[in-house]
Order: sequence, then C-alpha cells, then structure tokens
Amino acid sequence: MRAAAVLSLLTLVAACQTPCPAPPMEPVSTSFRCEDGSVLNATFTHNPDAVRIAQEGYVVVDLPARVTGSGYRYNSNGAEFRGRANEAHWTRPGAAETVCREIVQ
Repeated sequence: MRAAAVLSLLTLVAACQTPCPAPPMEPVSTSFRCEDGSVLNATFTHNPDAVRIAQEGYVVVDLPARVTGSGYRYNSNGAEFRGRANEAHWTRPGAAETVCREIVQ
C-alpha cells in the first residue's frame, strides 16, 4: 500500500515537471473588419512583442506591446490597438476610435 502511494506521488511530481510547449515564434497575421468600413491587417510578432497594422489608404504603423490587465494593448505616437479575443479597438491619430472584429475564414 505504501509503495503504491509513493508511486502515485512520483507520477504526480513527474507530470508537474513536464514542460509546456513553447508559444509559436513566427509572426501571426489576422484581418479585422471595422465599424467604420475599413479592414485592418494585423501582424503580431513575439521578438519584439509588437503589432504591424496595415490599413488601406494609410501608412503602415508598427506599435510596441504595452502592459495590460487582460487582453492585448499596443500603442505609440497616438495610435492604439487594443482588445480581447476577436474584438479590437483601433485609434489612429486624428481619427475617432472604431471597433473591429476578427474576420474568421
């Protein structure tokens, strides 16, 4: 009985030490359709942690990641891209904020 308890304990400890798979390091791209009618193409990178926003008719913007309580947040020089799950809020300098939803393909 004692041997079985020790074996169970060793099995649990070994399971806790199993490494988690590493997050993907390659860039991840996704598109968002916004309430203002625009489409954003966002490319997320991990090293550095940043996003590149391409929006038709505008200059491509690179935004570094910022600390946030939940979800994600990237901003620089008055541009901000923040959200959670498949919904994001996009603000470009001189323009009103628009809500965008991921285009699921």
